[in-house]
Amino acid sequence: MRAGSDALKGVLKGGGFGTRLVVDSFYGATRTAAGLEDDGWDLKWDSEAKIKSGGTVTIVDSSDDGSTLVPRSFTDKLAVAGQEVNVALEVFTDGGFSERVQLGHYRVTAVPSSSESVVDVLGAPVVLSSRVSLTLEDRLIGVERKGFRSEQNPPSGATCWGELQRLSGLQVVRSVADKPVPSGTVYQAQQGGVLKACEEIADALGGVPYITPDGALSVLPDARGTVVAELVLGDEGTILDLTDTMESEGIYNVVVGNFEDADRNPIYAVAQVTTGPFAVSSPYGEYTRYYASDFVKTKAAADSAVKAILSQAQKGQSYRVPVQCIVNPLIEDGDMVSVERRIGDPLIGRVVSHSLGSSNLMNLELDVVRELV
Repeated sequence: MRAGSDALKGVLKGGGFGTRLVVDSFYGATRTAAGLEDDGWDLKWDSEAKIKSGGTVTIVDSSDDGSTLVPRSFTDKLAVAGQEVNVALEVFTDGGFSERVQLGHYRVTAVPSSSESVVDVLGAPVVLSSRVSLTLEDRLIGVERKGFRSEQNPPSGATCWGELQRLSGLQVVRSVADKPVPSGTVYQAQQGGVLKACEEIADALGGVPYITPDGALSVLPDARGTVVAELVLGDEGTILDLTDTMESEGIYNVVVGNFEDADRNPIYAVAQVTTGPFAVSSPYGEYTRYYASDFVKTKAAADSAVKAILSQAQKGQSYRVPVQCIVNPLIEDGDMVSVERRIGDPLIGRVVSHSLGSSNLMNLELDVVRELV
Protein backbone atom coordinates (compact mmCIF):
# COMPACT_ATOMS: atom_id res chain seq x y z
CA MET A 1 0.00 0.00 0.00
CA ARG A 2 0.99 3.62 -0.42
CA ALA A 3 1.97 5.37 2.77
CA GLY A 4 -0.79 6.93 4.87
CA SER A 5 -1.61 7.62 8.52
CA ASP A 6 -4.13 5.67 10.59
CA ALA A 7 -6.26 8.84 10.67
CA LEU A 8 -6.32 8.89 6.86
CA LYS A 9 -7.32 5.22 6.71
CA GLY A 10 -10.24 6.00 9.01
CA VAL A 11 -11.38 8.88 6.79
CA LEU A 12 -11.17 6.73 3.63
CA LYS A 13 -13.38 4.02 5.15
CA GLY A 14 -16.23 6.48 5.69
CA GLY A 15 -16.32 7.92 2.19
CA GLY A 16 -17.20 11.46 3.35
CA PHE A 17 -14.18 13.34 2.02
CA GLY A 18 -12.97 15.45 -0.86
CA THR A 19 -9.79 15.25 -2.92
CA ARG A 20 -7.49 17.67 -4.70
CA LEU A 21 -4.63 16.86 -7.07
CA VAL A 22 -1.28 18.47 -6.24
CA VAL A 23 1.13 18.78 -9.19
CA ASP A 24 4.73 20.05 -9.16
CA SER A 25 6.96 20.19 -12.23
CA PHE A 26 10.64 19.17 -12.25
CA TYR A 27 13.64 19.23 -14.54
CA GLY A 28 16.14 16.82 -13.07
CA ALA A 29 16.30 17.49 -9.34
CA THR A 30 15.14 21.10 -9.75
CA ARG A 31 11.51 21.92 -9.02
CA THR A 32 10.42 24.41 -11.69
CA ALA A 33 6.84 25.03 -10.50
CA ALA A 34 4.82 24.10 -7.42
CA GLY A 35 1.10 23.66 -6.82
CA LEU A 36 0.00 23.66 -10.46
CA GLU A 37 -3.79 23.60 -10.77
CA ASP A 38 -5.54 20.98 -12.85
CA ASP A 39 -8.73 20.88 -14.89
CA GLY A 40 -9.15 17.13 -15.10
CA TRP A 41 -6.90 14.10 -14.76
CA ASP A 42 -6.82 10.34 -15.13
CA LEU A 43 -4.08 7.96 -14.04
CA LYS A 44 -3.84 4.19 -14.45
CA TRP A 45 -1.52 1.53 -13.08
CA ASP A 46 -1.24 -1.88 -14.80
CA SER A 47 1.21 -4.43 -13.42
CA GLU A 48 1.00 -6.46 -16.65
CA ALA A 49 1.96 -3.60 -18.98
CA LYS A 50 5.53 -2.75 -20.02
CA ILE A 51 5.20 0.81 -18.74
CA LYS A 52 3.35 0.19 -15.50
CA SER A 53 1.65 3.57 -14.98
CA GLY A 54 0.73 6.76 -16.76
CA GLY A 55 -2.18 8.92 -17.82
CA THR A 56 -3.18 12.48 -18.55
CA VAL A 57 -3.53 15.72 -16.65
CA THR A 58 -4.64 19.12 -17.89
CA ILE A 59 -2.83 22.02 -16.24
CA VAL A 60 -4.44 25.47 -16.03
CA ASP A 61 -2.62 28.62 -14.94
CA SER A 62 -3.63 32.24 -14.48
CA SER A 63 -0.74 34.65 -14.64
CA ASP A 64 -0.40 38.12 -13.12
CA ASP A 65 2.76 38.87 -15.10
CA GLY A 66 1.59 37.67 -18.51
CA SER A 67 3.74 34.52 -18.52
CA THR A 68 2.53 31.26 -20.02
CA LEU A 69 2.95 27.54 -19.32
CA VAL A 70 2.40 26.59 -22.96
CA PRO A 71 5.72 25.00 -24.01
CA ARG A 72 7.29 26.45 -27.14
CA SER A 73 10.88 25.49 -26.41
CA PHE A 74 12.24 22.11 -25.34
CA THR A 75 13.64 23.84 -22.24
CA ASP A 76 10.23 25.09 -21.01
CA LYS A 77 8.72 23.78 -17.77
CA LEU A 78 6.18 21.43 -19.37
CA ALA A 79 8.11 20.36 -22.47
CA VAL A 80 9.01 16.79 -23.40
CA ALA A 81 12.83 16.78 -23.14
CA GLY A 82 13.09 15.03 -19.78
CA GLN A 83 10.68 17.25 -17.86
CA GLU A 84 8.72 15.46 -15.12
CA VAL A 85 5.80 16.11 -12.82
CA ASN A 86 5.28 14.87 -9.29
CA VAL A 87 1.66 14.01 -8.50
CA ALA A 88 0.04 13.69 -5.07
CA LEU A 89 -3.59 13.46 -3.97
CA GLU A 90 -4.72 15.55 -1.03
CA VAL A 91 -7.61 14.06 0.97
CA PHE A 92 -9.58 16.53 3.11
CA THR A 93 -12.79 16.79 5.13
CA ASP A 94 -15.06 19.63 6.21
CA GLY A 95 -13.81 19.02 9.74
CA GLY A 96 -10.34 20.26 8.89
CA PHE A 97 -8.55 16.97 8.21
CA SER A 98 -6.01 17.04 5.37
CA GLU A 99 -3.30 14.61 4.24
CA ARG A 100 -1.41 14.08 1.00
CA VAL A 101 -0.78 10.70 -0.60
CA GLN A 102 2.10 10.42 -3.05
CA LEU A 103 0.78 8.91 -6.32
CA GLY A 104 3.72 9.02 -8.70
CA HIS A 105 6.60 10.81 -10.39
CA TYR A 106 6.09 10.92 -14.17
CA ARG A 107 7.92 11.84 -17.33
CA VAL A 108 6.07 14.24 -19.66
CA THR A 109 6.10 12.38 -22.98
CA ALA A 110 3.62 14.44 -25.02
CA VAL A 111 1.67 17.68 -25.03
CA PRO A 112 -1.36 16.74 -27.16
CA SER A 113 -2.95 20.18 -26.86
CA SER A 114 -2.34 23.62 -25.37
CA SER A 115 -3.94 27.04 -25.57
CA GLU A 116 -3.81 30.57 -24.15
CA SER A 117 -6.28 33.30 -23.32
CA VAL A 118 -4.76 36.56 -24.60
CA VAL A 119 -5.85 40.22 -24.39
CA ASP A 120 -4.33 43.40 -25.75
CA VAL A 121 -2.96 45.80 -23.16
CA LEU A 122 -1.70 49.11 -24.55
CA GLY A 123 -1.42 47.51 -27.94
CA ALA A 124 0.62 44.52 -26.75
CA PRO A 125 -0.67 40.95 -26.27
CA VAL A 126 -0.77 39.75 -22.65
CA VAL A 127 -1.48 36.17 -21.58
CA LEU A 128 -4.26 35.97 -18.99
CA SER A 129 -4.25 32.19 -18.63
CA SER A 130 -2.84 29.06 -20.21
CA ARG A 131 -4.09 25.51 -20.53
CA VAL A 132 -1.78 22.56 -21.21
CA SER A 133 -2.75 18.90 -21.58
CA LEU A 134 0.03 16.47 -20.66
CA THR A 135 0.58 12.80 -21.41
CA LEU A 136 2.47 11.15 -18.56
CA GLU A 137 4.41 7.88 -18.33
CA ASP A 138 6.38 6.53 -15.41
CA ARG A 139 10.17 6.35 -15.40
CA LEU A 140 10.21 2.92 -17.02
CA ILE A 141 9.74 4.80 -20.31
CA GLY A 142 13.31 6.07 -19.94
CA VAL A 143 14.53 2.52 -19.32
CA GLU A 144 12.61 1.22 -22.35
CA ARG A 145 14.14 3.87 -24.59
CA LYS A 146 17.69 2.90 -23.60
CA GLY A 147 19.53 0.22 -25.51
CA PHE A 148 22.77 -1.74 -25.47
CA ARG A 149 25.30 -0.66 -28.09
CA SER A 150 26.36 -4.27 -28.54
CA GLU A 151 25.65 -7.70 -27.10
CA GLN A 152 27.15 -7.93 -23.61
CA ASN A 153 27.26 -9.89 -20.38
CA PRO A 154 26.73 -8.63 -16.84
CA PRO A 155 29.89 -7.92 -14.79
CA SER A 156 31.45 -10.87 -13.02
CA GLY A 157 29.80 -11.55 -9.67
CA ALA A 158 26.87 -9.22 -10.41
CA THR A 159 23.74 -9.47 -8.28
CA CYS A 160 20.21 -8.81 -9.47
CA TRP A 161 19.60 -5.62 -7.46
CA GLY A 162 22.98 -4.22 -8.41
CA GLU A 163 22.26 -4.86 -12.08
CA LEU A 164 18.80 -3.32 -11.88
CA GLN A 165 20.34 -0.13 -10.54
CA ARG A 166 23.25 -0.13 -12.99
CA LEU A 167 21.13 -0.81 -16.06
CA SER A 168 18.26 1.55 -15.23
CA GLY A 169 20.27 4.39 -13.71
CA LEU A 170 17.49 4.75 -11.12
CA GLN A 171 17.44 4.49 -7.36
CA VAL A 172 16.20 1.04 -6.34
CA VAL A 173 14.01 -0.05 -3.45
CA ARG A 174 14.71 -3.66 -2.49
CA SER A 175 11.44 -5.51 -2.00
CA VAL A 176 12.78 -9.10 -2.08
CA ALA A 177 16.03 -10.85 -1.18
CA ASP A 178 18.94 -10.38 -3.61
CA LYS A 179 20.28 -13.16 -5.82
CA PRO A 180 23.24 -13.57 -8.18
CA VAL A 181 22.46 -12.83 -11.81
CA PRO A 182 21.92 -16.28 -13.43
CA SER A 183 25.01 -17.61 -15.19
CA GLY A 184 24.99 -17.39 -18.96
CA THR A 185 22.94 -14.19 -19.02
CA VAL A 186 23.43 -12.19 -22.22
CA TYR A 187 22.05 -8.72 -22.86
CA GLN A 188 20.91 -8.27 -26.46
CA ALA A 189 21.45 -5.13 -28.55
CA GLN A 190 17.83 -4.62 -29.59
CA GLN A 191 15.01 -2.11 -29.29
CA GLY A 192 13.95 -1.92 -25.66
CA GLY A 193 16.85 -4.18 -24.69
CA VAL A 194 17.58 -2.57 -21.33
CA LEU A 195 13.99 -2.85 -20.15
CA LYS A 196 13.87 -6.45 -21.38
CA ALA A 197 17.01 -7.19 -19.36
CA CYS A 198 15.47 -5.57 -16.28
CA GLU A 199 12.31 -7.66 -16.77
CA GLU A 200 14.37 -10.86 -16.94
CA ILE A 201 16.35 -9.93 -13.83
CA ALA A 202 13.12 -9.09 -11.97
CA ASP A 203 11.73 -12.44 -13.08
CA ALA A 204 14.76 -14.14 -11.55
CA LEU A 205 13.92 -12.30 -8.30
CA GLY A 206 10.32 -13.54 -8.54
CA GLY A 207 8.43 -10.52 -9.80
CA VAL A 208 8.14 -7.70 -12.33
CA PRO A 209 9.85 -4.29 -12.39
CA TYR A 210 7.76 -1.26 -11.46
CA ILE A 211 8.20 2.34 -10.39
CA THR A 212 7.29 3.21 -6.81
CA PRO A 213 5.17 6.29 -6.02
CA ASP A 214 8.41 8.15 -5.19
CA GLY A 215 9.92 7.36 -8.60
CA ALA A 216 12.35 4.58 -7.64
CA LEU A 217 12.70 1.21 -9.36
CA SER A 218 11.52 -1.84 -7.43
CA VAL A 219 10.18 -5.34 -8.03
CA LEU A 220 6.54 -6.23 -7.51
CA PRO A 221 6.64 -9.82 -6.19
CA ASP A 222 4.54 -12.51 -7.86
CA ALA A 223 3.84 -14.04 -4.44
CA ARG A 224 0.54 -13.10 -2.83
CA GLY A 225 0.66 -11.39 0.54
CA THR A 226 -1.92 -10.84 3.27
CA VAL A 227 -5.04 -8.69 3.01
CA VAL A 228 -4.20 -5.02 3.57
CA ALA A 229 -7.55 -3.35 2.78
CA GLU A 230 -11.28 -4.13 2.97
CA LEU A 231 -13.99 -2.80 0.66
CA VAL A 232 -17.48 -3.01 2.15
CA LEU A 233 -21.13 -2.56 1.17
CA GLY A 234 -23.85 -0.63 3.00
CA ASP A 235 -24.64 2.98 3.83
CA GLU A 236 -21.10 3.54 5.07
CA GLY A 237 -19.53 1.36 2.40
CA THR A 238 -17.35 2.29 -0.53
CA ILE A 239 -18.25 -0.36 -3.17
CA LEU A 240 -20.32 0.99 -6.06
CA ASP A 241 -20.19 -1.93 -8.47
CA LEU A 242 -18.95 -5.53 -8.35
CA THR A 243 -19.11 -8.15 -11.08
CA ASP A 244 -18.37 -11.81 -10.33
CA THR A 245 -17.33 -14.13 -13.14
CA MET A 246 -16.35 -17.71 -13.95
CA GLU A 247 -14.34 -18.95 -16.91
CA SER A 248 -11.81 -21.58 -17.92
CA GLU A 249 -9.19 -19.09 -19.09
CA GLY A 250 -5.79 -19.76 -17.56
CA ILE A 251 -6.39 -23.31 -16.31
CA TYR A 252 -3.41 -24.82 -18.14
CA ASN A 253 -2.75 -28.54 -17.93
CA VAL A 254 0.29 -28.67 -20.23
CA VAL A 255 3.39 -26.49 -20.05
CA VAL A 256 5.94 -26.65 -22.87
CA GLY A 257 9.32 -25.02 -22.33
CA ASN A 258 11.75 -24.04 -25.09
CA PHE A 259 15.18 -22.89 -23.91
CA GLU A 260 18.84 -22.71 -24.97
CA ASP A 261 21.97 -23.73 -23.11
CA ALA A 262 25.07 -21.53 -22.86
CA ASP A 263 26.14 -22.66 -26.35
CA ARG A 264 22.65 -21.92 -27.75
CA ASN A 265 21.75 -25.57 -28.18
CA PRO A 266 17.99 -26.11 -27.78
CA ILE A 267 16.56 -27.53 -24.56
CA TYR A 268 13.03 -28.90 -24.55
CA ALA A 269 10.91 -29.69 -21.49
CA VAL A 270 7.25 -30.51 -20.90
CA ALA A 271 5.00 -31.06 -17.87
CA GLN A 272 1.35 -32.16 -17.90
CA VAL A 273 -1.54 -33.07 -15.62
CA THR A 274 -2.33 -36.78 -15.73
CA THR A 275 -5.03 -37.18 -13.04
CA GLY A 276 -8.21 -35.42 -11.92
CA PRO A 277 -10.82 -33.34 -13.77
CA PHE A 278 -8.15 -31.31 -15.59
CA ALA A 279 -6.08 -34.25 -16.80
CA VAL A 280 -5.07 -34.07 -20.46
CA SER A 281 -7.07 -37.26 -21.08
CA SER A 282 -10.25 -35.88 -19.44
CA PRO A 283 -13.18 -34.20 -21.27
CA TYR A 284 -11.47 -30.90 -20.49
CA GLY A 285 -8.85 -31.70 -23.12
CA GLU A 286 -5.43 -30.10 -23.45
CA TYR A 287 -4.77 -26.45 -22.62
CA THR A 288 -1.13 -25.68 -23.39
CA ARG A 289 1.07 -22.85 -22.18
CA TYR A 290 4.45 -22.14 -23.75
CA TYR A 291 7.32 -20.76 -21.71
CA ALA A 292 10.80 -19.48 -22.47
CA SER A 293 13.48 -17.78 -20.39
CA ASP A 294 17.04 -16.68 -21.08
CA PHE A 295 17.91 -17.63 -17.50
CA VAL A 296 17.25 -21.37 -17.98
CA LYS A 297 20.44 -22.98 -19.30
CA THR A 298 20.26 -26.68 -18.28
CA LYS A 299 17.84 -29.57 -18.74
CA ALA A 300 17.37 -29.86 -14.98
CA ALA A 301 16.49 -26.18 -14.71
CA ALA A 302 14.12 -26.52 -17.67
CA ASP A 303 12.27 -29.45 -16.09
CA SER A 304 12.02 -27.58 -12.80
CA ALA A 305 10.71 -24.43 -14.50
CA VAL A 306 7.86 -26.09 -16.42
CA LYS A 307 6.83 -28.15 -13.37
CA ALA A 308 6.70 -25.02 -11.22
CA ILE A 309 4.55 -23.16 -13.74
CA LEU A 310 2.19 -26.12 -14.10
CA SER A 311 1.92 -26.45 -10.33
CA GLN A 312 1.05 -22.77 -10.01
CA ALA A 313 -1.63 -23.07 -12.70
CA GLN A 314 -3.19 -26.04 -10.94
CA LYS A 315 -3.35 -24.46 -7.48
CA GLY A 316 -6.50 -22.67 -8.47
CA GLN A 317 -8.27 -20.89 -11.27
CA SER A 318 -7.12 -17.32 -11.54
CA TYR A 319 -9.87 -15.06 -12.83
CA ARG A 320 -10.49 -11.34 -12.97
CA VAL A 321 -13.08 -9.35 -11.07
CA PRO A 322 -13.70 -5.65 -11.84
CA VAL A 323 -14.65 -3.46 -8.87
CA GLN A 324 -15.69 0.18 -8.82
CA CYS A 325 -15.47 2.01 -5.51
CA ILE A 326 -14.96 5.39 -3.94
CA VAL A 327 -11.33 6.36 -4.37
CA ASN A 328 -8.80 4.96 -1.91
CA PRO A 329 -5.39 6.32 -2.97
CA LEU A 330 -3.56 3.99 -0.56
CA ILE A 331 -4.44 0.89 -2.61
CA GLU A 332 -1.93 0.03 -5.32
CA ASP A 333 -1.02 -2.83 -7.64
CA GLY A 334 0.04 -6.00 -5.83
CA ASP A 335 -2.11 -5.32 -2.75
CA MET A 336 -4.41 -8.05 -1.47
CA VAL A 337 -7.89 -6.72 -0.77
CA SER A 338 -11.10 -8.18 0.61
CA VAL A 339 -14.34 -7.28 -1.17
CA GLU A 340 -17.67 -7.78 0.58
CA ARG A 341 -20.49 -9.44 -1.41
CA ARG A 342 -24.23 -9.45 -0.71
CA ILE A 343 -24.27 -13.25 -0.96
CA GLY A 344 -21.37 -15.50 -0.04
CA ASP A 345 -18.00 -14.98 1.55
CA PRO A 346 -15.93 -11.91 0.69
CA LEU A 347 -13.77 -12.11 -2.40
CA ILE A 348 -10.05 -12.04 -1.72
CA GLY A 349 -8.08 -10.76 -4.67
CA ARG A 350 -4.77 -9.24 -5.72
CA VAL A 351 -4.91 -5.85 -7.43
CA VAL A 352 -3.64 -6.28 -10.98
CA SER A 353 -4.54 -2.81 -12.21
CA HIS A 354 -6.26 0.28 -10.88
CA SER A 355 -7.22 3.73 -12.10
CA LEU A 356 -8.47 6.94 -10.56
CA GLY A 357 -9.15 10.47 -11.65
CA SER A 358 -11.18 13.63 -11.22
CA SER A 359 -14.44 11.72 -10.67
CA ASN A 360 -13.34 10.62 -7.16
CA LEU A 361 -14.05 7.04 -8.21
CA MET A 362 -11.60 4.17 -8.46
CA ASN A 363 -11.67 1.13 -10.73
CA LEU A 364 -9.84 -2.00 -9.68
CA GLU A 365 -9.16 -5.25 -11.49
CA LEU A 366 -8.60 -8.07 -9.03
CA ASP A 367 -6.94 -11.39 -9.69
CA VAL A 368 -8.93 -13.92 -7.64
CA VAL A 369 -8.01 -17.57 -7.22
CA ARG A 370 -10.84 -20.11 -7.12
CA GLU A 371 -9.72 -23.48 -5.78
CA LEU A 372 -9.87 -26.30 -8.34
CA VAL A 373 -11.77 -29.35 -7.16
